[in-house]
Parts: sequence; C-alpha cells; structure tokens
Amino acid sequence: MSSENKEFGEFIEFSIKKKFGIINLNRVHRGNAITTEMAKNLKKAIEFCQSSEKIRGIILTGNGVSFTTGMDINEIDGSDKTAVKDYEKTAASIQELFYYGKPVICAINGKAMGDGVAYTLCSDYRIAVRDCFFMMPEINLGVFPGTGIIVLMTRVIGIPWTKKILMFAEKISAEKALEIGLIDQIVENQEELMKVALDKAKFLFTKNQTVLNAIKLCSNHLGDKAYNAAYELEKIGSAWYEYEDKEQYIKNFRKKFC
Repeated sequence: MSSENKEFGEFIEFSIKKKFGIINLNRVHRGNAITTEMAKNLKKAIEFCQSSEKIRGIILTGNGVSFTTGMDINEIDGSDKTAVKDYEKTAASIQELFYYGKPVICAINGKAMGDGVAYTLCSDYRIAVRDCFFMMPEINLGVFPGTGIIVLMTRVIGIPWTKKILMFAEKISAEKALEIGLIDQIVENQEELMKVALDKAKFLFTKNQTVLNAIKLCSNHLGDKAYNAAYELEKIGSAWYEYEDKEQYIKNFRKKFC
C-alpha cells in the first residue's frame, strides 16, 4: 500500500516507517476532534496494520498542537442516542484493537482529552511532549465515560487517580502523567517526539515478533486472574516455539483472552 491517505479519509494520514504503520490524526482546525466518520476511518487504518504481514506495529500521533480533544460534540448531538451509541461502539472497538493487537506506540503531540486519554491507556509505550496535558471532561457534560476506559484506567493508574480524573475532571500535566504511570516518557518538542517513537519502533521490529506479541497479551490480561489460571496461560505463551505456524499460534492465543 502507498503512503497516500485517501483510503482512510481526509483526516487520517498514513505511512509506513521502520515496519510500523504511522497514523496521524489530521483534523487540525478542530483540535483533531473525532467525528463518527473519522473514527471509522481510524479503525480501518488500524485494522489494515493489524492484518498486514509487512507491518509489525503502530505509531499513533497527531498533527498540530492537539493529540485529540476527543469526540466532536458539535458533530454528534448528545441527545441523539443512536448516533452516540454508533460512535461509542466504534471507539470501543478501536481500543480493543490496540489492546489485543500488535505493539502500539502513542506519540502524544499535544493536549489529549476523551479518546486521546483512552488511546494513551491502551498503548504499549506512551511518549508525550512536555507542554501537553490530559483531561476527561465528560463529567462536566453529564456523560458517562464508557467504551472500556474505566477498565483500562483502573488497571493502568489505579482506582484513586481514576476517580480524580473521571469524577473531578482533574487536568493532568505531562509531569504528573509520568509520575502516576499514564505515560512512559517526556520529550521537549514534536521533532524529538517522532524521533523517539521511531527509535522505539526500530527496537521492536528487530525482535522476535511471536515472543513480543505473546508478552503483550500476557502482560495485559494475566494481572486480574488467579495465579494458577494465569500461569497456565503463561505456559502457552512460553511454548510458542512448539508451533510451526507462528501467525496462527498468535491468533489462537489471542482468542484465549477475548
């Protein structure tokens, strides 16, 4: 596939570097706020990366000064329950693709709100520019922050910080996000952001992909299981070399967690 973005709509830029699919949110005039159509095109781009044998992972970032400000409330009428459910269904499936699929590096180029926080939570390595911030403003709108974000947030940063962010709409700086484990690294500017993201991608694509994906699945899903049940699954992960078809092995292993 070429690096042209037409297949994924006008607001999703796509390219391939270091064997990673680079997805850029590009609705800059609206702070990369996400419409239903944009969310569906983003999902298509992610699915393409997950299904392509040439692509070993994903870097998600944005253009401009915002990573994304989340669902575009001017485009989606909150009183239209059908439209809201359609958006939420797509948003939840995007998070699921990230959480269960190939390695994901999130390169947070600016403020991250709503879906921006969700994408951060379900990524495997999170890099942010120093002047960004994270916020979930849904409580101010009387909106329940669904799509699985509470499940992810409590697992990644714990219950107390989940309550501060979701119940009190607390605005989190990059420094505080690093302290509580919401992100893994801070950089000074967008140029450094992409350099670090591509360096991480380069490290990952040189490794055994079967082992890498098995580690991701176990890391994401064993923590809430009883030891014996978790260890039985881990043993399947450690026996990856016994399977001739490694691609099918990972697909079958993934199903055990779905």
